Amino acid sequence: MTPLFATPPTLEHARGLVKVWLFDERATMVDQVLSPSLSDEVASFLTTEVEAQLQTRYVSKGRKVTYVHDWSACTGYESKARDRLIEWGRASLAHSAHVTVCISDQASPFVRIAAVTGVGVLRMLKMPIELVSDLAPALAPLR
Repeated sequence: MTPLFATPPTLEHARGLVKVWLFDERATMVDQVLSPSLSDEVASFLTTEVEAQLQTRYVSKGRKVTYVHDWSACTGYESKARDRLIEWGRASLAHSAHVTVCISDQASPFVRIAAVTGVGVLRMLKMPIELVSDLAPALAPLR
């Protein structure tokens, strides 16, 4: 899978399962999951190591974060990962400017239902979140 940006990622999972770019001027985090499964290992990386960077770089300075998640390579997920990511969203509600989640049009019905359910839960909490199949509009301002 081709990286989303030509520049090296700011953070990368030790086993190469996730690449993360942080754009300080815009307080934006873009992650690209390269694993076919949105596993608990992937979710743990996002909610601990990546979140620590977001707290230091943006949240501690009173900035709201824009999140862009490229999960289009994921054809499966672990329930524990879904639960961890929803909890991360709840905890991030106060400092979220906007969240874009991209899944593939080719994702299985199982993955699509999980994504729609997770996004629905966060929308009920007033999270500014959208589910898309094309990241071009979200990435254009970063290029």
